[in-house]
Amino acid sequence: MPTDRVCASLLDVRLRLARELDTLPPSGKPFRDSIVLIALSLTACQHGTGVTETPIGPGPNPQPQPQAVELGDPLPGLTPTELAAFQRGRVLFEKRFKPSEGLGPLYNASSCSSCHSQPTIGGSSELYRNFYVAVVDPGIGPAFQFNLTGLPSVVVPAFGQPLQPAHRLDGIRAPMVNGFYPVISSQRNSIPIFGVGLFEFISNATIQANADPNDSDSDGISGRFNTDAVGVGRFGQKAQSNNIEFFTRAPLMNQMGITSNPFLGAAGTVSLAPGVAPQGTGTPNAATTDNDGVPDPEITHNELGDLIAFTRFLAPPEPLPFDEAAERGEVLFDRLGCAKCHIPELTSSRGPVRAYTDLLLHEMGPALADGINFGTPQSSSISPIHNGNEWRTSPLWGVSKFAPYLHDGRAATLDEAIRMHGGEASASAEDYMALTPTEREDVLAFLRHL
Repeated sequence: MPTDRVCASLLDVRLRLARELDTLPPSGKPFRDSIVLIALSLTACQHGTGVTETPIGPGPNPQPQPQAVELGDPLPGLTPTELAAFQRGRVLFEKRFKPSEGLGPLYNASSCSSCHSQPTIGGSSELYRNFYVAVVDPGIGPAFQFNLTGLPSVVVPAFGQPLQPAHRLDGIRAPMVNGFYPVISSQRNSIPIFGVGLFEFISNATIQANADPNDSDSDGISGRFNTDAVGVGRFGQKAQSNNIEFFTRAPLMNQMGITSNPFLGAAGTVSLAPGVAPQGTGTPNAATTDNDGVPDPEITHNELGDLIAFTRFLAPPEPLPFDEAAERGEVLFDRLGCAKCHIPELTSSRGPVRAYTDLLLHEMGPALADGINFGTPQSSSISPIHNGNEWRTSPLWGVSKFAPYLHDGRAATLDEAIRMHGGEASASAEDYMALTPTEREDVLAFLRHL
């Protein structure tokens, strides 16, 4: 067959391939890519034949493809108003406050992003950013602990001194002593906040359905929910905050000395239920105040609303497509019993939330216990009235991006963190250590794909 007839035939094939492109749905992207590659491979013969090239493309009205969500991006589908609030909130989250704007006089950081920046804004923090919490313990149990004199919460400031309103820039940590009773202290490493806004859409009933405070099924796991001043907790390392407003106002005051009035207060309670004392913000309808000479509140109502919006609308980490190692690791993760606490998916009014948590408190053994109580945990016949030796199940979505691990960052790697699990998780940790090196690597591969 003459060359020009061959080329004409091949170009006819290209035209038909182009028509196929126009009919493919968005889910047919892998096939679309293959068709384009085939079509492009048929272009070489047209040169010197006098045949005019017909452009290959998606057609005049291509269907939009889903966009990948990167860490730090907002949730897809926000309204223009919500997106604008998110963007304003991000600016405030990164803002470095000055003393003239209300910073201090007691503070650990000058911006929210100081402690939430790894690997990007909204993430965790490096080990050097750890902060202290401390309580005076009269010796009658963590449920009866109280703050150090002159401090508004259990958070110990690295800058400023109790009962001294003068602002200072030199870091001299407030003394963790009491003249009458022992002081218990513990370090904290900041936790990432990507996707946590979705926890507000998980009902109390869903959280409570997974609780087993008396270990009724005798499996050695007795998760229980925590409560704050208005309801069941979801946020914080001890699930001590019911909603993002509490979760935002507490560190504004405790970490930066930025005072605020309630945004919604008790009206913002998620899945309303009774409870008692939150972390450092008093009651939900109470204003926070200080005596630094800057009029209170030091952040406006609208600014607080934008900060809340930023946290509420941050998208969760996107999982990676599983390879064979991750698929094997997922099976092992379930076989080890890890999924009993790190429940892969919780239902919510906005659809499934695949955070790998139950949002419950679990006893993690004496090595991890800090002896400090936050909130009021669900009553139990086998656990004390405090949560001094318990922690909320950490979400695992994107976990490989947020080293170091555990409440104080003592574990540099995921492998170390698993090995340090005790208490209710001790059997799972022991079984993990009994795996072959290849099997352990498969479990870690699974976690790296979440």
